[in-house]
This record gives sequence, C-alpha cells and structure tokens, in this order.
Amino acid sequence: MERNILLAILACAVVTALMRTVPILLLSRFRLAPILQQWLSFIPSAIMAAIITAELLGKPALTSSGISISLLAAAVAAVAGIFTRSLFATVIAGMVAFSGLSYLLA
Repeated sequence: MERNILLAILACAVVTALMRTVPILLLSRFRLAPILQQWLSFIPSAIMAAIITAELLGKPALTSSGISISLLAAAVAAVAGIFTRSLFATVIAGMVAFSGLSYLLA
C-alpha cells in the first residue's frame, strides 16, 4: 500500500512538472505578437484576483456581529499595496491585519 502511494505521488509530480514546463518550452521557440504578449501579461493578476475573491466570498471569517474580518484585512492589504507597491509589504500587512483583527474582534 505504501509503495502505491509513493508511486502515485511521483506520478503526480511528473505530470505537474510536465504541464508547467512543456508549454513554456514550446512557446519560447515562437515570437508572439505584441498584442498577444500584452494580453498574456494580465493572466497572473486575473488569477490572483480570482483566488482572493473566491476566498473572501466563499468562506469569510466573521465576527459574532457579522463583520467580515477577511474583508477588512483585504482592505488593509490593498491600501498597503497601493502605498508601498511591494508584494511583500502587502502580504505582511494583510497577515498582520487579519491576525490583529481576529484577536481584537473575535
């Protein structure tokens, strides 16, 4: 049983690595049109926005009075991101805000 689990994990790792590297290797051989390059540049931001939105709407941390701690922390992180333009500072601000608000409001 343990051998089957290890083989399954190894197979998943190989498939994941191939799914990530093959498109990059294939696309690196072609010169993409500038408009396509511009369109592709928005994909990481769109994915991050979708992940954050799903997390805020799907299972928000609420206080007993119904205030969304997740939404307040996201607002703090957004303000930090606007002012600092740093992903690291934005993540830290969001984590500190969520922890602090959870402690104070819950």
